[in-house]
Amino acid sequence: MQVALVGLGVMGKNLALNLIEKGLTLVAYDRNPDAGAELLSCAQSLGMAERLHIVSDLGDMVRRLETPRSILLLVPAGELVDRVCGDLVEAGVAKEDIIVDCGNSNYKDGITRKLKYQNKFEFATMGISGGAEGARHGPAMMASGSEGGWERVEPWFEKVAASYNGDSCFARVGQSASGHFVKMVHNGIEYALMQLIAEMYQLLRHGTGRSPKEVAEVFESWSEGTLNSYLLSISSHILRLETAKNESLVDLIDNKVGAKGTGLWTAQNALELGIAVPSLVAAVQARHLTNTIDTHAAKEMTYADKDTINIDVDLDELKQAFYLASLLCYRQGLALIKGASRAHQWKVDLAKTLQTWRAGCIIRADYLDDVAQGVEFIDGLHTEMSALRKVTGLAVSSGLAFPVLSSTQTYIATLSTPSNGHLVQAQRDYFGEHGIKTHSSETCHLTDLVEIEAKVR
Repeated sequence: MQVALVGLGVMGKNLALNLIEKGLTLVAYDRNPDAGAELLSCAQSLGMAERLHIVSDLGDMVRRLETPRSILLLVPAGELVDRVCGDLVEAGVAKEDIIVDCGNSNYKDGITRKLKYQNKFEFATMGISGGAEGARHGPAMMASGSEGGWERVEPWFEKVAASYNGDSCFARVGQSASGHFVKMVHNGIEYALMQLIAEMYQLLRHGTGRSPKEVAEVFESWSEGTLNSYLLSISSHILRLETAKNESLVDLIDNKVGAKGTGLWTAQNALELGIAVPSLVAAVQARHLTNTIDTHAAKEMTYADKDTINIDVDLDELKQAFYLASLLCYRQGLALIKGASRAHQWKVDLAKTLQTWRAGCIIRADYLDDVAQGVEFIDGLHTEMSALRKVTGLAVSSGLAFPVLSSTQTYIATLSTPSNGHLVQAQRDYFGEHGIKTHSSETCHLTDLVEIEAKVR
């Protein structure tokens, strides 16, 4: 089986090695010749160079491939994807060839491209998670679409992807460009989980006075049970790292956090679809807040340092709160995927989606089985619910910031306790006559229910 790969950056190089290791013959191209030379050198050192062909231009790539062709793109999202697609058309790709965008492209671009290139080649999308290590040894692969070309490459991708209990973490999760939407939401969940773990660290380090190593020990104890996850494991490892001078690594790192846009896209699409994912949005805003000094509003967002207080938190309750908050971050993401699937008629399979996340990817966790059980399972977590309320209150009382923890508590409380929406409805109708809806489903105005002699002016 022949496959071509365009883009030999960190992810591309490692995926290339994975592909040829699994038995595929790979034709690879990067506009930077040094990237091709580096890949060839790696393949030679591993004794796999006979299945690798580095080409100097896309025309040579197209000529070398047997028809129908299968071409993977791992280039930066945006205009470059269209530029490469256009160059491939000029190089001679045909209608029955399949080109799969494996980068972090916006799903809306994927929808546009499927229409744009429908008479030139089969355009498909696939999100890949796992970083460089995942790409090399088995990533999570979230594909989409019903293109005939998938039938050729799907059996191989099932081998290239990570596996969990014998099942591949490759799946075609739905129609159209849903694979990129699922990967986008995966990244939104990733933002929330990373921030949530950082807030657990913040509470233990600055709220209770523990050292980074002591926090690492807490995280390690959590990982020994059902809370085991990739992100918790790497966080524990990071907190144990010290310099030759016995300085904790985390104390040497600047507080500003970068982002590549997928978290922001998650927040934007949730708002557009009217689906509440407050934990995911809070994680995006938490990153923005670390960069306030670089914004145009810097002076308006710069305040004097404030004192905080120490708190005493029960570690069992903290663990229970973290567990429930983690589940709710996943559930918000799945709700967003389901809502988008209905709006776009993608027919996304959530079971397949979760299967792709079970190994190889950044948000893999042992408790994904609990996530899969849904709302009914979470409704039965009474002890954990009580712990989340208590820990959130204690955490906020310290004066420290806990955006995802508090947003998650607000999320579940809003959906499971008396709402305050009735007053907001009344306010909107009072000043704007937008109408209200009563418990009997009647739509009317305040003045239909009560006599208002004169409104406040």
